[in-house]
Amino acid sequence: MHSRRSFSIGLSAALAAVLLPRRGQAGSAKIMVLGGSTIHGALGKNIETALADAGFTTQRHAKSSSGLARPDFYDWPAAAKGYCQRFAPDAIVVMFGGNDGQALFMGEDAKPKWIRWEDEGWKPEYRARVEAFADAVAPNGERIFWMGMPEMKSNKLDGRMKRMNGIYEAVMTARANGHYLSTRGLMPGVQGYSEFAKIDGKQVRVRTEDGVHYSLHGARIVADAIVPAVAKAV
Repeated sequence: MHSRRSFSIGLSAALAAVLLPRRGQAGSAKIMVLGGSTIHGALGKNIETALADAGFTTQRHAKSSSGLARPDFYDWPAAAKGYCQRFAPDAIVVMFGGNDGQALFMGEDAKPKWIRWEDEGWKPEYRARVEAFADAVAPNGERIFWMGMPEMKSNKLDGRMKRMNGIYEAVMTARANGHYLSTRGLMPGVQGYSEFAKIDGKQVRVRTEDGVHYSLHGARIVADAIVPAVAKAV
């Protein structure tokens, strides 16, 4: 058994991206990829393809504009539990955060109805949601690979991503089969955020103009770093 480790390394906004399994080699492990906008887009597609090419049976589910902050918009723990019950994955790759740097919805009849980002209760409540999600997708100790959020163009947003990354890493470190995968510092020759990186002697766009998501080239770089780490541990 592998020990706990940290690896450094639409459809429309109203619809979940639910893809049919991609078959790897006979008898291969099954890996599910789950997340919000980034997993719905280029990065999720590249991770799914690379895992399938490595011989795993894969399935990806994503919903744009979603996360763990607004269960009134999309109840991820409930949805993911259903996906995993049907697919029975051996491991799950997860990425949330881009839509979660906001107030947490607690329920129409809850008091308080919202926990604001600035409130003292935000961190423990969000951590509880990360833990609940992990329990929902890995009830029998399946491996979870939680990808942290990358650098952001906005300093304010980047600070929020760092707070959430700390929570993801802490929760994964506390789980016997939890793995935190950092996505910071992966672009060649780049320190911090940059829309471009030098690849094969050419300046190539690696992030989209919104300052949040990856371009196709950037997604390939991240997938090339993430997938070998996942494959080695599964």
